[in-house]
Amino acid sequence: MIPLEDYPDAPDIFHAYRRWLSFPSVQRKPGGWEFEQRFYPDYLFVGGASFAIHRAALRHCSGNGLDIGAGLWPLPGAVAVDLTRGPGHGRTLDDFRAGSQDFVFSSHCLEHIEAWQDALRVWVAKLKPGGRLFLYLPHPTCGIWRPGSPFVGDGHKWAPTPELIKRAASELGGRVIDSDDGPDAMESFFVCATFGAASSSSLL
Repeated sequence: MIPLEDYPDAPDIFHAYRRWLSFPSVQRKPGGWEFEQRFYPDYLFVGGASFAIHRAALRHCSGNGLDIGAGLWPLPGAVAVDLTRGPGHGRTLDDFRAGSQDFVFSSHCLEHIEAWQDALRVWVAKLKPGGRLFLYLPHPTCGIWRPGSPFVGDGHKWAPTPELIKRAASELGGRVIDSDDGPDAMESFFVCATFGAASSSSLL
């Protein structure tokens, strides 16, 4: 019998099943996984978290913009930027001039970057005056996305919180214009801030 993960073009998640089950704190349940006595449904493990926030993001992200860390699921209308896969594979922020973008969107990416404050500074520098930064991130109460968990290992370098992200945006000169502290159905939260000259008046 061929293991599921050995079939051609097997989904990424197949490669993870056996590893997850090797941890005593993880149990397979119908329709999902139990970790530290809390149930997490299967849809949280297959990628594409950004689909859950598209409607809110597209209220703020219009014009020319970037989706940083887009993977296989870029925000509609955004230019995908990703180091490893998807339509933005190989494209970097060096390809875009400072002050050239109406928005920067990023879903479940910043937590993978250890020097995240430096990364945010670079992202914000790409915005035009009045440009918007929209961040969608794993909620700190979600155990499966906690740094060091069996599901993310050392892939997540730190645990974002709504308060920390709002403060970071403010310290970079931004003004938060929309947010949801969550957790939402994807165990996530979002913060949207505007930067530059036009941020002194409401753009909603």
